[in-house]
Amino acid sequence: MTFIEKNKSFPAPRNDLVRATRPQAVAPYPQDWVDAAQKLAYEFAEGAIQRDLDGARPVEQIRRLRESGLVSLLYPKNLGGGGGSLRDAAQSVLEIAKVDGSTAALLGFNYYNSLVPLLTDYTGANDDVVRHAANNRFFWGNVTQYVNKEFVAEHHADGGFTITGTKKWNTGAPLAEITTVLAIHPDRDHYIYAVIPTAREGLEFHNDWDPIGLRGTDSGTITFHNVRILPEDVLHWGHSPAQTGPLPLWASFGAIFYTAVFIGRTLGALEHARKWVLQGRRQGSFGGVSISADDPFIQAEFAEYWVQVQAAQVYFERTIAFVQEQWDRRSSLTEKDYGAIALETLSLRTFAARTALHITPRVFELLGGRSTAREADFDQYWRDVRTLSSHDPEVLARRVIGKHVLHQDPLVFPPHFKQDKVG
Repeated sequence: MTFIEKNKSFPAPRNDLVRATRPQAVAPYPQDWVDAAQKLAYEFAEGAIQRDLDGARPVEQIRRLRESGLVSLLYPKNLGGGGGSLRDAAQSVLEIAKVDGSTAALLGFNYYNSLVPLLTDYTGANDDVVRHAANNRFFWGNVTQYVNKEFVAEHHADGGFTITGTKKWNTGAPLAEITTVLAIHPDRDHYIYAVIPTAREGLEFHNDWDPIGLRGTDSGTITFHNVRILPEDVLHWGHSPAQTGPLPLWASFGAIFYTAVFIGRTLGALEHARKWVLQGRRQGSFGGVSISADDPFIQAEFAEYWVQVQAAQVYFERTIAFVQEQWDRRSSLTEKDYGAIALETLSLRTFAARTALHITPRVFELLGGRSTAREADFDQYWRDVRTLSSHDPEVLARRVIGKHVLHQDPLVFPPHFKQDKVG
């Protein structure tokens, strides 16, 4: 059965680019997710430099991710998903990040936004959304930032809501058929979470994403013009009377996938550099060597970077195991548990970002002047890391970590709304 035959009731994609991401054939879920990701990374490596230089959207790459089933890896098998683990997902992002930062970041954002129906409620109340997404192997967009306090829904006479307003940094949404939407409830005392098709009437995509790195992630601005949110679009919230603060575990999962991109980009830079120094000799190399890889100073410098990224990978694995253990017992997690998970993942993300920001620009120390040619594109790794890490400044993360580690007090998420409502 083809994708279109499965999906007769879903609206047509909003443009030809989104249509082109639809699977042409649906492969069975792989037995080994990381192996499948490595094979796709091999495919994606072809043309990756040119896509980066052109700022091209990875349309073909998203189609292949959907066909392979990687986009639905984290969904339970009983809901039609791949039944993979958090490690499977994180390592898949890391493998693709070695060769294609934009596609890897999009996959990572897909993972933690596709989990929103399972994060908002642990009892199965949103299972139909998951089944529909898994059945169609949707790639998910993200309209989920908490920063816009003017993005407020209004009641609709026939039920549900309408939304008018603008949100920036909507990663993946322009290439997705389905996206999360976070808005402030009309009473202005809690949030609502919804899932809508990106072809919904009233959505205006500005196509204004033009950063130095992750140029294909398409995190542009979207304006909502009286966009209808149907009652069935609104996700059930099962944690408390209403969502007055951040979604449990959403940022923690996000930190893991950010880290996967940071480490993958760093490993990619080192592998690119390794091949480069094996091919010739840079000016100023140690006397008597025929290739730069035999220069003892380059060897020592490369070793320093390699050791640092090994440490990041071990930290990554340890944190993934911890978070998976917590996720498996999610119905019994307390606010203190959520805080401990957040502190651990924030620390990981901070360490990985700092490691990547140290190594990715310094690979030029190994390479020589020829490596600065545009077509070599050695700066792609630093540009991607710098762009992603800038979304969450390290100094703020370190302040949170330091405060709680010094005082040994739990990290508690305060409500975003006052008890007497926000006017």
